Amino acid sequence: MSIRIFSLQQAIAPVANQAGPTRTEVREQVRQTIIDAQEAARAAAQGAGGGSGPNVRVIPGGAPRPPGTFSVQPDFSNAIPTQVVDISIAFFITCAVIVIGWPLARAFGKRLERRSDVAAVNPAMTDQLQRIEQAVDAMAIEIERISEAQRFMAKLQNNASAEQVALPASDRR
Repeated sequence: MSIRIFSLQQAIAPVANQAGPTRTEVREQVRQTIIDAQEAARAAAQGAGGGSGPNVRVIPGGAPRPPGTFSVQPDFSNAIPTQVVDISIAFFITCAVIVIGWPLARAFGKRLERRSDVAAVNPAMTDQLQRIEQAVDAMAIEIERISEAQRFMAKLQNNASAEQVALPASDRR
């Protein structure tokens, strides 16, 4: 086991001893990459339409990207159509009118109903109306009797004329 560890240490040692880039070199590489990315973004934006379009905005700076790439973020300042805004406003106005108008309409309806209520009937009028009702009922019974008598008389007249037709002409005199 000790032989293996020794051989691994010897294999790693040359890599560890090699000098890598210093901090300042790494910073300089990062700065140069950012500058290259910004220049590439400007060149691409100018080549795509003579500058940034109305719905495209190039973001300067940002995280470092490989050369030849750039960031484009859409401009959402005009994303909602005006018709949607108009419909939304109309919806909220309608809701407000309903919330305020519904109780007002109910109160107005109740007021109209109270006006149309019949006044209380006087007790003297109640007695008089009851007598009129009894008189009308009595007249209805009498009229029914008269109509029965008329039907009976009509039936008798029909029977008499039928007997006259049935008798020979010599018997009629």
